[in-house]
Formats: sequence, C-alpha cells, structure tokens
Amino acid sequence: MNFEFHYYATTALALRAGYSPVEARRFGLSSQHVDQAKLSWLVEDCPGPGDAPYQTPKTQDYIFWDESVFRDIYLPFHFVPGDPEKARRQRIDGSTNPWIVTPDSPMAREILVLALRSGDPYRVGIALHCFADTWAHQNFSGRMEAINDLGTRSPLPAAGHFQALAAPDRASELWDDPRLFDARINNVDRFLSAARMIYRFLRTSLRKPFDDEDFVLSELADIWARTDLDDRDRAVEFTLRFDVEPWDANAWFADAGIVASDGELGPRNYDRLRWLGTELRKRSGIGEGLTRVNTGGRFARSEFHAWCEAAKAHRQAALSVIDARLGNSDSAGLGGNPRQDGSLPGSMPA
Repeated sequence: MNFEFHYYATTALALRAGYSPVEARRFGLSSQHVDQAKLSWLVEDCPGPGDAPYQTPKTQDYIFWDESVFRDIYLPFHFVPGDPEKARRQRIDGSTNPWIVTPDSPMAREILVLALRSGDPYRVGIALHCFADTWAHQNFSGRMEAINDLGTRSPLPAAGHFQALAAPDRASELWDDPRLFDARINNVDRFLSAARMIYRFLRTSLRKPFDDEDFVLSELADIWARTDLDDRDRAVEFTLRFDVEPWDANAWFADAGIVASDGELGPRNYDRLRWLGTELRKRSGIGEGLTRVNTGGRFARSEFHAWCEAAKAHRQAALSVIDARLGNSDSAGLGGNPRQDGSLPGSMPA
C-alpha cells in the first residue's frame, strides 16, 4: 500500500473511530513513515547505546538479497507471515511456504494488539502499517524465491512483489496474479477488507462497538471508486471528506532538526539508486553509509525520536511473535477476533 492508505485512510479510520485529530494524525504519519525511513541518520547530539551517536532505524530498504534486511525490515514491517495452507489453496501450483503473507493473519493481529495495549500511538501506527500490508502483500513472501515468481518471464527478480511492481499497493488498481485460481485482483476489495478490520480494532481499543462500519467503509468506497482520479487527487478527497490534514513528508524532519549538508530536509536527500551506493560503500569498507547530523538538541524532544523508539520496540515485539509462532504452531497468542460489542477476548487490558 502507498501513502493513500497508510497515511490518509489510516488517519481517516482513526478519526471515524473516535480518536482525537492529534492522535489520529500520529497513527497515519507513523504508518506512512515506515515506507519513508529508507535512510539511517547518526544524530551526534543524542546519545544512543554506549553514548554512541543515536542511529535512527531503517524500516524500508531495497537490498532484497541481504538476509539481515529480510529479517530486520521486510519480515517485521512489510511481510508478516500468514497461513501457508490458506495460501496454498488459492494457488494453481499448490505450493506452500512458511513466509507467505495472507490477509488478517494471526501473527499480524497479535502484533497489532500488542501495540494497542502499549498505548504508544507511534507504535500503533507502525503496527497498522504491517497489518494493512497483509492484504496488499498477500500471496508474496519477503524473500527472493520462486514462490513470488509470477510466471510472466519478467526480467525482474522474484523478490516480494517486485515483478508486480506497484500494482499491489495502489488502491484503485485492477491487475492479474497468474499464480492464483482467481487471477483478476481488484485492490478496492482488498483495501476495503483491510479498512474494515482496522476500524474494528480501533473501535475495540476504545471499548466501543463497530456497528456503523458499513457507513464508514462506504465513505472510503466512494473515494476509491473515483478511477478518473490518481492517488494524489484522491488524497484531496480524503482531506475534504474526512478533514485529514494533508500529508507533509518533511514535517517530522523539520521539527527534529534533521537537515542534510545541502540545507534540504532529510527525505529529499534520498534517491532511488542511493541504496545501491550505500550498500557498495558498506561492503567495500568505504564509510558506513550513514549521514551524520547535529540537531542542536531538537531531535531528542521530537516526534521523530518518539517514532524511532516505537519502531525499535515494534521490531523487537514483531520478531518475538514471529519466532514464537513459527517455532510453535500451537502458540495461543493474542489473535482473538473482535466481537461486535467491542471486546477482544484475551487480548486487551481490562
């Protein structure tokens, strides 16, 4: 999913669920920033472990052949494993894989419930990102492997949904997945299903029922039905209909004092090939591939710092859940279904 869902739809759902505008925006910005954090910064005026400069976490990367990227980024943030048997039944070749993503999976639910129980809005937003991605990334794994091959003789590697390009991530996209019996994919259906479950969990966290969910979903459906608009035009519709503040990719960086040497804010200093140069420098021993900054003490008091801490906590919690689930298939976990009255058995604080 792209910014249209991760920021706009997430913020809109939180507003409709009853969260304050400030908290709803934190959910949306935290969710979207998972895709934005492609670079690590060394903040020299904020101590990290052992008084070393604080290193901001990366939560997106394109080094898909690196096992550490799969383990630390793809697995906990974008490709939470699902139900292999469910995925196998949908595939023409009947293949299965322990890393395959399926929508609304028990592990993704457990990760989200742990975030909601933490009360940290930044961590909730991050968990909503990986939960939503179980719909967009279904039937793919976060590895480079044959299970991801679309069989179209694509010159692109079978890593994640790389061969499908951005098709799985765009809300109003119609595309084909030739691996499946039902090959024609309508992303509106998938995204509305994701929105339904997110709304249920958000209402549950507020101990409120979700019997108005069809009305809320109809508002989203109206926007996503506008195939005459691109995703940025539909973002305007979210602003008008839900009063979602327009997304500003640089807001947190500006407040945190993260400015590159050329005077531009952090995320503008990223380009699509920089990841390759960074990786080559790291592997050749020429530098650490990190940008050093001094924020004049602004970073430690910023929302970006709060998000960084939440991302680290999310990674630890998500990998713990995944390890426990894959290591013991009988793990009870916290994946209970929300009830219509707004309760979540065994998963929410009293």
